[in-house]
Amino acid sequence: MSKIQLLRRLLAGRKLQHSLAVFVMACSVALAVCVLLLAEGLHSGITQAGKPFPLLMGAKGSPNQLVLNSVFLKDQPVGNISYAQLEKLRANKLVAQAVPLGFGDNYKGYRLVGTEKDIFSFQGVGSKGKWLQLAAGKAFAAPGEAVIGAETAAKLGLKLGDTFASVHGLVANVNAKAHKEQYKVVGILKPVKGPYDNAIFVSMESIWQSHAHHGDADKEITAVLIRPKGYAESMQLAALYSKDRDVQLIFPSKTIIQLFSIMGNMETLLRLLSGAVLLLALLIIGSSLYWLVLTSLRQQAVMRALGASAAQIGRLYVQLGMMLVAGGLLGGLLLGHGIYALLSLLLQQGAGLYLPQQLLPAEGALAVAVLLCGLLCSVLPVWLLSRRDVANAL
Repeated sequence: MSKIQLLRRLLAGRKLQHSLAVFVMACSVALAVCVLLLAEGLHSGITQAGKPFPLLMGAKGSPNQLVLNSVFLKDQPVGNISYAQLEKLRANKLVAQAVPLGFGDNYKGYRLVGTEKDIFSFQGVGSKGKWLQLAAGKAFAAPGEAVIGAETAAKLGLKLGDTFASVHGLVANVNAKAHKEQYKVVGILKPVKGPYDNAIFVSMESIWQSHAHHGDADKEITAVLIRPKGYAESMQLAALYSKDRDVQLIFPSKTIIQLFSIMGNMETLLRLLSGAVLLLALLIIGSSLYWLVLTSLRQQAVMRALGASAAQIGRLYVQLGMMLVAGGLLGGLLLGHGIYALLSLLLQQGAGLYLPQQLLPAEGALAVAVLLCGLLCSVLPVWLLSRRDVANAL
């Protein structure tokens, strides 16, 4: 009987036990891989979303809330500031470009971003090109015209020439009364791989007109997107507004780093959990192999009688253990990437975050560690039982 046939018979003898061991190993590896991929993917996705925002100005309040609202199109605005603050910034020699952002309306849950035509020429610091580029149509030129993000067009089925009416508020509400003003789609943007793929861009005049009947006739905006002339100028601007009583000026990247530090604590806990589960899976495989060897003493004695050496039998059982470990490892890698792909899709649809599909060097290190630990868990029980006399089992 060949070695492959022997391994098949040994595996077939305890299908449920071996299948359970491989399943637990695969789930453990999948958890560890998913944690690694999510940690790296979220870092990449959040950083990508924040790149077009060198500096932000908004009302006094929580910097986190300002970033969540203006960068990620989540949460409520901190408040509004006067349009005069934008004009003051544009007159400042430290500023290369300043663009208003106004929030308050939505269409089927997709936020309207009140702004000005300059946003379509905005270029973040260190960026090689314009942030927002048209795939079809033109930029809005008058109130009532709208330019929509790539995901907005795809999910809502909107195309050039279509019209729609927005509603007051930042989330979809079937009971909300639509504004009487209609918007016409005049442009569709190329994907930016960020939250603003789900935005609808309209002129600030459109926002002011639709809110005039609410008593909000003043020219106010929610935030200002700022491109300073350089790093030194950005630091001077931050110092200039550090004690301003009406507005705050923040570096979104700094706030995002603080969010990463919070995520880092969660990531550490998840890694510890996945490590503990992985260790448990290896112990299950080790114990499974131990009981297999212990309960197959008669088979070992027969193989010894047929001329097989103790070393050959030991290698057979070690190979069996490594097959279980390798099967669980391969299954876990595939399962981990599958779960990560699903979570990435959910985050893209729900939060506008684009997580890259990637292979990490840490996965290779994880695979090597699992194989080495699996080898130890396979060798140890075989070595312990090799000291017993199998002849008594005949």
